[in-house]
Amino acid sequence: MARQFIRQGGCPGGRKRFSCRALVCMLVCCAAGCGVPGSGVRPDTVDGVLNIGDLIFRAYQAAQQENSLIRGTGPQQEDYIESLLGDGRLTIGLGIGTRDLGRVAVPEDPDVAVSRGEYSISGKKILVEGRLILSRTDFLKAIAECEVVFVTSHSRFGAGPVFLRDGLAHPFRMQQTNGYDIVMPETEVKGYQGTVKRRFTGPLGRKGYVVFHPSSSELNSAVPLHGYQMLVLSTCTSKKHFLDEIAELRKPFPTTAVFTTRACCMDTRFRIFMRLLSGIFQERPIEEIVAGMNEEYRNVAWEHVRRRIPPWKVINRLYTIGINTIP
Repeated sequence: MARQFIRQGGCPGGRKRFSCRALVCMLVCCAAGCGVPGSGVRPDTVDGVLNIGDLIFRAYQAAQQENSLIRGTGPQQEDYIESLLGDGRLTIGLGIGTRDLGRVAVPEDPDVAVSRGEYSISGKKILVEGRLILSRTDFLKAIAECEVVFVTSHSRFGAGPVFLRDGLAHPFRMQQTNGYDIVMPETEVKGYQGTVKRRFTGPLGRKGYVVFHPSSSELNSAVPLHGYQMLVLSTCTSKKHFLDEIAELRKPFPTTAVFTTRACCMDTRFRIFMRLLSGIFQERPIEEIVAGMNEEYRNVAWEHVRRRIPPWKVINRLYTIGINTIP
């Protein structure tokens, strides 16, 4: 069983008030495990606004349906589970990219961007907190406080991920590799301010490029979580861009970091994120969780390709484990 409490400013005891329409719609969606055709309201939203608590709840439901009971009574518990759940709490952050990647309605009130619920996982009652990461400030806080961080956004050609409320001009600057060239087409600079290294024109003189020096000004101020952390950077070619940066940040502490191997898109229904959480709730091995994420991305990509929605492409192994130092 799972008890869920969604924080909202002004509600006594932190309880969220639902309209009858929203409550009925959410209950129907949760029971069915799928969207309501023609309703215009997805099961991961309340009145059309993204709700992190509902995403977590749906992932938990999917885990229950997969196993009928959440694992933990099996022959062997995965090592990372005790590290995640040992203190009876699990904090999950979901980073949302800019609007050009897809239309996502998020709560205006920052308190509504947080959820809390009690879940039975691994035979224990666990208080699960969910947070939407909508800015660089949110991301800094998530790096320091969340056991699970999932970011779906741009890589900004290696400058760093961007978040919904900051826009393309203001990535979280985390590129610290000496000599790393941040190469942006002139049409993609979009207000980004950096130290220009050089400019050049592409083949046939048709496209201009700007090369920026790397900057890690914001990563330099990050305080890592002092304990095990699972981090997924679902941004374009994140292994190439950010593996060394995350390895350096997390070097003193146990970490699982999952990266992408190619350019990718943002699923505005966040099914890959839910697949990750479902795998954790089932206590699956890390390798199986990543395989499930790859399967989910393929399914989502096929859906978009069939509908001829660019720039989606079917990628067999988008996600890969870059760091896995289980305690």
